Amino acid sequence: MDAIFHCPANFAPLSPIRFLERAATVYGCRPSLVYGARVFTWSQTYARCLSLASVLVHHFHVSPGDLVVAMAPNIPELYELHFAVPMAGAIISALNTKLDTPTLSLLLQQLHPKIIFLDSQFLPVLLKSLANNSIKFPALVLIPTDPDTPPSLEFLDYNKVLTMRFGDGGFTPKLNAELDPISINYTSGSTGLHKGAIYSHRAAYLNSLATIFRSRICSNTSSPVFLWTVDMFRCNGWCFIWVMAALGGCNICLGTVTSDAIFTSVELHKVTLLCGPSTLLKMISESSSNHYTPRRLSRRVDLIVAGALPIKEILTKVDEMGFNISYGYGMTEAMGPAIIRPWKPSLEEENVQFENLITSLEIDVKDPISMESVLGDGETLGEVMLRGNTLMCGYYKNLKATHEAFSGDNWYRTGDVGVRHNSGRIEMKDRAKDIVVRADREGAVVSTVEVEAVLMSHPNVAEAAVVGERTLCGFVKLKNGSRENGDEIIEFCGMHLPEFMVPERIVFGDLPINSTGKVQKFVVREKAKALNNLNANNTI
Repeated sequence: MDAIFHCPANFAPLSPIRFLERAATVYGCRPSLVYGARVFTWSQTYARCLSLASVLVHHFHVSPGDLVVAMAPNIPELYELHFAVPMAGAIISALNTKLDTPTLSLLLQQLHPKIIFLDSQFLPVLLKSLANNSIKFPALVLIPTDPDTPPSLEFLDYNKVLTMRFGDGGFTPKLNAELDPISINYTSGSTGLHKGAIYSHRAAYLNSLATIFRSRICSNTSSPVFLWTVDMFRCNGWCFIWVMAALGGCNICLGTVTSDAIFTSVELHKVTLLCGPSTLLKMISESSSNHYTPRRLSRRVDLIVAGALPIKEILTKVDEMGFNISYGYGMTEAMGPAIIRPWKPSLEEENVQFENLITSLEIDVKDPISMESVLGDGETLGEVMLRGNTLMCGYYKNLKATHEAFSGDNWYRTGDVGVRHNSGRIEMKDRAKDIVVRADREGAVVSTVEVEAVLMSHPNVAEAAVVGERTLCGFVKLKNGSRENGDEIIEFCGMHLPEFMVPERIVFGDLPINSTGKVQKFVVREKAKALNNLNANNTI
């Protein structure tokens, strides 16, 4: 039409960095970040991010499309980098702080960053990784683990970088095209290969808004307080880094996540929401005000977890302690939890729906061959598939994996097996390569994720993995000092699982864990095959 006219007055590229600009204007005096005795307001956070972006452009000569790596725990500096780097037109990649030297070396070789921001406690592993790397040594800025620690004489100091000035005028953020990359987030590598999922400015913006609705973060207050118990390096903190700026809420940073830190922070700062892996539930349930009395919060607090839920006894206990539990299903490629569902001990399974309001994402369970939706009978298995505006753009420098992921007739193939219920609810069962169909039990389907969740609920179990090789076998690592035998563990499973899902064998010992703390199931399967072939005793 002749009347259509696009200009800056009616069009601006979607980017979550705009949330920070608005927060500085609308919520400037409100606290933005709290970390121990350090407190910042939104106007201060915006000013610090602008200064850092200016230094990236003028001192480090960062150009649009350049990569900036960050490796730090949940501290204010890592939060700031998620805004400052894209403000400079660059792409941020926050890496898992548990990466070992070989894995870190491999990822740095792939990313080839122009600059690395590093918490000083990780300097030894980084230097070893760079020594085994063929890339040019990047610029390195150290974030002091202790703010009172004198700055390094060998490397630039984060606080000193913030004080650099370039010219008299203010810095104007570089607004990229909305489909340009804003971040690269690596998968956990539980299958043996870490892949870098690329997020666009547009997807990050839309998913941040969708997360506000999914999480119901504003349901009980207009000024949320978010406790950082989910890692910021995981899908940019499930996009809550940007969500909190959009809402002008307050971020409470935790250096180390413990049950004591959680309860203290919730009461001290009036926390309204915290998130993280489902293992948080067990940690919280084992917390007590003394040796006998479980802790109780003075008011209800929302808690969202991802991953298989533990047994009902643990869920009920955490609920009684004052937490409103919700659980989500998602993945790195979907920028975190794509759907979130509340858990209530009094509600029937079929009457509770996944929260899927304004997610910009379609979710279905399809036959992977015909691409037809499976029956909504709660039994017919299919592959969970997604499509929409809040998915990754692809895998960094991995065109083959990208094409495979999007090979589902314009759907993203998750590789997860699930079912659809009459209510429309989608239930995830397992990874396609991990699910066990028991020929000896009339084709009964065993979700190894559910069995592992029960094993992990045992008070003496530290790690667990389940595979099916002739027999259903549970691999278990006990907590230090704990003593259990296989029959006791099997009996515990029998109390919480149908008979066909109870492991027939328990093997004790250390589990193969990758550099990000994930059990390598493909290695466990090989161990199970070896044990079956050798008819070995119960040791790994």
